[in-house]
Amino acid sequence: MPDGYGVDFQGRVRLTVQDRRLKLPSGQTCLPQEPACARPLESLRGEKLWLELDSSLRMADLSAPLAALGQALKVGDTCCLAVADSKGRRCVPLRPFSGDEFSAWLDADKPLGKIRVIMRADGLEVVTDRGKVPGPDRFGPSLPSVGTRPDFEALDTVISRIKARFPDEPEAGLAASPSISVAQAARVLALLNGPGGCRFEETFLVYP
Repeated sequence: MPDGYGVDFQGRVRLTVQDRRLKLPSGQTCLPQEPACARPLESLRGEKLWLELDSSLRMADLSAPLAALGQALKVGDTCCLAVADSKGRRCVPLRPFSGDEFSAWLDADKPLGKIRVIMRADGLEVVTDRGKVPGPDRFGPSLPSVGTRPDFEALDTVISRIKARFPDEPEAGLAASPSISVAQAARVLALLNGPGGCRFEETFLVYP
């Protein structure tokens, strides 16, 4: 992770993922809408939650855990996604979005910019309300992969320019294919949040 991206670490209650389930501090593991988890998840609302993820996980592994995490958050609240740079642990604000929530966000009047990154195996597609940021192939992604990895350096530059065009936009998000690794998704979220959280203070992740 680039040094200084995200905000100072501020989590108190640690959550993890185990066997595609959200693991609570008590050791209980939860799926969304599981009756036995309703009260434990609700009891976490308002707490400073932080999510620690194994970098080897794929987005496909996060569908149920992120849905369960949504039950532990008040409307509009975020969780701290723990990331690390060379100086230590950092925090990227994370709000889980279902596909339906993402569709509703796209259809809503605000935010105006609708800034999002679509992450696929062939590259990164950067989209605003004005359309897709053009790439070398008009039918391909905005930023094709470089070898086998996403072009994070170019994305950093593009997001910085977009923030300059939409200085008052508070949020941006990522929708990643199920095969994308958690480590790669976390880096994109950190780039959206920016150095010291100076870009988009609210970042969301659409789960498959």
